[in-house]
Amino acid sequence: MTETPQTHALIDKYYEEEREQREKELSLAELTLRLDANDLAMLGMIARRFRKGRDDVAQEVLSSALLDLFSCIDPNERKLMARDADDQAKSIADSIAEENSVRDVEFRTGYWAQQDRQFVKIEKQREKAAKQAEKEAEARKAQQAAQNPATTESPASTDQAMEALHAEEASVQYPEDGAIEKAPAALESQTEAANEQDSEHKETAAAE
Repeated sequence: MTETPQTHALIDKYYEEEREQREKELSLAELTLRLDANDLAMLGMIARRFRKGRDDVAQEVLSSALLDLFSCIDPNERKLMARDADDQAKSIADSIAEENSVRDVEFRTGYWAQQDRQFVKIEKQREKAAKQAEKEAEARKAQQAAQNPATTESPASTDQAMEALHAEEASVQYPEDGAIEKAPAALESQTEAANEQDSEHKETAAAE
């Protein structure tokens, strides 16, 4: 018989995976769900499409939905909930393993605390990105104001400029009006003086 070490290793791997899967199934708690007909139908369609059992799909969907719900909780409250959930998870896992006579079950401790830290990290990154976007918007406004100062004047400064313009126009107009009013009077005086000179010349000529 020809030795095939690689094939032997592959069979050993299959045995190991089978043992881990059996222990995993024995370490899971049963949860009975009552679903709406529409939800149950879609659950069956998805399971059939990807060749999975309905229980497997429901388990993964529930796990993902719990993460989404957990991420929406207030950060301070979320941290406390994560701590309590991790404590309960350990005791629940030990109880399930004992009921199924399973020992040395692989269990991830601090799962929810780890998820909470991840959410906090994401929230800080979003906050930092929002502040950076706000700074960039303010910088663009300042740059536009420097390039177009006339378009960024305040209403008060605009009103003051209009008042100064009207005052200047008035100061130019009033002297002109005065000159126009004084012109007839000066003309009348000149006419009277000319008439008086003519009268004097006529009197002088008559006397001679």
